[in-house]
Amino acid sequence: MDKRVQSVKWLYLTVFLLPVLAMAQEKETKAEKETKIDEVVLVGYSRVSKKDVTNAVGSVKAEAVKDMPVNSAAEAIQGRIAGVQITASEGSPGAEVEIKVRGGTSITQSNAPLYIVDGIQMDNALSIISPKEIESIEVLKDAASTSIYGSRGANGVVIITTKGGRKKAVTTINYSGYTGVRKITNTIPVLDPYEFVMYQYELYNKNGVAEDITAFNTRYGTYDQLATKYQNIKERDWQNELFGQEAFNFTHNLSLTGGSDKSAFSLTLNHVEEDGIMLNSGFRRSMANFKYDYDISKKLKVGFNARYSRQLISGAGTSATGSQSTNRLRNAVRYQPFEGGSNVPIDDFDPNYATNTNLVNPLLLNDNEIKDARTNDLLLNAYLNYNITKDLTFRSVVGYVQKDNFVNQFWGTITSDARANNNQPIVQLTRNQTRRITNTNTLNYTKKFGNHKLDLLLGQETVQTDGEVSSTYTKWLPVSILPNEAFANIQAASPPSGMIQDAPRTSALPPDRLASFFGRVNYIYDNKYIITASVRSDASNIFDYENRWGTFPAVSVAWKMKEEKFLKNKEWLDELKLRFGYGLAGNNRITPYLYNTFFTTSTDFGYTFGSGVTPGASTGTILANPNIKWEATVSKNLGIDFGFFNGRLYGSVDGYITDTKDLLVLAKIPQTSGYDSQFQNSGKTQNKGVEVSLGGIIVNKENFTWKTDFNISANRNVIKSLGASNGPNSTQYLVPSGWVNNLFDFVAKVGNPVGTYYGYVTEGRYEISDFDYNTATQAYTLKAGVASSSAVANGSKPIQPGDLKLRDLNGDGQITAADQTELGSAQPKFFGGFSQTFRYRNWDMSLFFNFSVGNKVYNANKVEFTTQYLYRDNNMSAEVADRWRWFDNNGVKVNDPTALAALNANTTMWTPPQGSYILHSYAIEDGSFLRLNNVTIGYSLPKNSLESLGIKNFRLYATVNNLFTITGYKGYDPEASTRKNPLTPGVDYAAYPRSRFILTGVDITF
Repeated sequence: MDKRVQSVKWLYLTVFLLPVLAMAQEKETKAEKETKIDEVVLVGYSRVSKKDVTNAVGSVKAEAVKDMPVNSAAEAIQGRIAGVQITASEGSPGAEVEIKVRGGTSITQSNAPLYIVDGIQMDNALSIISPKEIESIEVLKDAASTSIYGSRGANGVVIITTKGGRKKAVTTINYSGYTGVRKITNTIPVLDPYEFVMYQYELYNKNGVAEDITAFNTRYGTYDQLATKYQNIKERDWQNELFGQEAFNFTHNLSLTGGSDKSAFSLTLNHVEEDGIMLNSGFRRSMANFKYDYDISKKLKVGFNARYSRQLISGAGTSATGSQSTNRLRNAVRYQPFEGGSNVPIDDFDPNYATNTNLVNPLLLNDNEIKDARTNDLLLNAYLNYNITKDLTFRSVVGYVQKDNFVNQFWGTITSDARANNNQPIVQLTRNQTRRITNTNTLNYTKKFGNHKLDLLLGQETVQTDGEVSSTYTKWLPVSILPNEAFANIQAASPPSGMIQDAPRTSALPPDRLASFFGRVNYIYDNKYIITASVRSDASNIFDYENRWGTFPAVSVAWKMKEEKFLKNKEWLDELKLRFGYGLAGNNRITPYLYNTFFTTSTDFGYTFGSGVTPGASTGTILANPNIKWEATVSKNLGIDFGFFNGRLYGSVDGYITDTKDLLVLAKIPQTSGYDSQFQNSGKTQNKGVEVSLGGIIVNKENFTWKTDFNISANRNVIKSLGASNGPNSTQYLVPSGWVNNLFDFVAKVGNPVGTYYGYVTEGRYEISDFDYNTATQAYTLKAGVASSSAVANGSKPIQPGDLKLRDLNGDGQITAADQTELGSAQPKFFGGFSQTFRYRNWDMSLFFNFSVGNKVYNANKVEFTTQYLYRDNNMSAEVADRWRWFDNNGVKVNDPTALAALNANTTMWTPPQGSYILHSYAIEDGSFLRLNNVTIGYSLPKNSLESLGIKNFRLYATVNNLFTITGYKGYDPEASTRKNPLTPGVDYAAYPRSRFILTGVDITF
């Protein structure tokens, strides 16, 4: 059935059937009042009453996300937990999600938190879990809580518990599904056809070269033809054609839960079909999860969980994590905005145009670059729970996690890769499998005696990870072969005479072994004073023998002030608790085996032997370091929890200082060693911050309730040390973001935050007053004392009026690399989110906002699309229409200073530079935003009218995700961050545009 027909049917159900059912209501049902329960949170291998928690723990329960119609659990909790930043790298289906807890700690290694799903460690777990199956998500934020996870807890721990069945419960079936459409929210403005051709006229004619003038006239026409032809020509909006389709989504969730006197079960099925707004892109996922618990006896309980997920992400996207050469967005922005201008029709491939412009028709290119990324995830875990006595419990959990990645890529004949290989298609097949086996055994002793409560935990854990990776790069496939045929028949490739096909590459992933012992004691006196102490020792094989063991202690205390006599009888006060925690956690998720020297074979290191070249081996440029050890984080946290007026107002405030030492830094070493650099544990960072969470029930009437929740966080990150061996200046070094080769546009500097932009300050443009004019030669020469940016920004060509001007910061009269400076940071001053939830009779409405203030975004697109560099016939950003002009309205070049100044009196933009791409402050924008992430309106049919049909609940709803974003940022999305290096965040380069999602759905329980 056509997707539009299905959507119309759903809209009919919502718009027309809903009022009919509402009118059939015979009797009002009473609104369920808010009730306050003793909430329980999962904190490091055991459950604890929230009233007794001594650590900094953020929690999201099923109630908060159950009505969020999104396909990713990460989207569902974005902005809901203070101190936790969740950002999607771009807007593509299945885009990577980055989660930072309290700013992250490492500067060169992973800052991802540890994920624990139903007791088992997984990587990036939020991407494979449907929000509908979440029971709770707890985020452990301070080292006092994460140190129980030892070497893996430095960047926070995300504990996910999925829903299960309940004993002595009737079987319940729930179906929830929605369908909707996505549309692009904004595009990058570009020159229209007439503005484009006038800019090209200037490029071709400025230097008066007869050959160039003839080439322009042949391609575009003479000047007197331009206005008539190009002001009326049909414009091709390539961004709209590539990203403007209506992208449909269908999501289905089905759950079956129930239980008997001794058992409980749940089965969850999820299927997602999500088209991307970019042609040929999309996301498909099918997932099944089964949980079963059984009481063998009063003492012995067992259970198991089986989860399997298959997902497919289609589409090559707009870019990759590589350099500018992988930018596919460029073609949609810079391709000529009209038909014609070439002897080859615009919808046919023109090899000469591709060579001369470095551009390919974006629609043709999209059909010639195919990428299918498949991921299969399997999680199996089982537990045994034995009550040795009423106070002593033994628990054992065994888990197996397997992830299989399959990436098929195809480059057709018109791609640059194929054109460099005899104009024949290319295929790359990449396979990656990881396997992890975990076993956790704990003894838990709980005892109450008088005013004392004691909880002891002893545990042992092992984690074993293995895997393999293989890659096959096959060139010279038949010209007529289709992508799917190529993926299945790489043997069809036939190398030209004298050429040799690349050999497949296979390798085993470094085996990762972790052995751990841990213990924790929790003591409560008189229900007022709480102390929790823990220690964990880990041994990891990624370090040398002398550094394999690490010990991670922690202690935290809490004072339940509400229980004191002077406050206990205050009816207006529900809770008042003061907390303090101190702990040490580690990070072993670093590049493994840095203590050993490894050799890499390649023909690049080959040598002649006999009549052929034998591949050689090299150790690379990084020297092994046998002294490599854990990155260690020490955290101090002071917090207060409060509640007033019988649950009507509640919240918490936390302040923290997190010091991370022994950070791995790639330090420069003397080249007399035979190497350029070495990883050393010489870095230090500090994060300091404040987190505030507030919530309240503003109105709590029988027929109307209004709840609100709000959180805001401020984190200040600073690099304290980069070690003593980092080249001639041990206090800073430059870092390339990689969007364009050889551009060092970030600085890692002691005293600065991680992610500091580094470049030139934009001074505007050179004006007539900056030059001396020779009337005889009609030449402009910079006045003495005016610094020239020729070498830096203009390809060493002479500076002319209207060229980009950079600030001479050191006052030496010239623009050089010494004039670069810090241009801000990607770190916000504060960020957070807030929600509003309303219920009126059977209607409900929710709004959820998230925001960020003070962060800067590096708009690399802005640099590329306003820089001419090497190629003509490229379209540019719309800002270029306001550039400095050299030709008057008659197409005649103006040289006279007075006339030229008058011609440009109302222009403000500089001439697009002809030099290499550089970072200057023009591209650093304020990334502050306020986004209405989700607005949902729902209606639940009266329960008394459903009972005869055997239906317990029937809810219809309509939702808009990403309804609007208030921001001054000029790119696609202020949250875009396309670089993976922790030192280079906040770079928006060729990111897939974000979309708005309008949907309607139903939720039925039987």
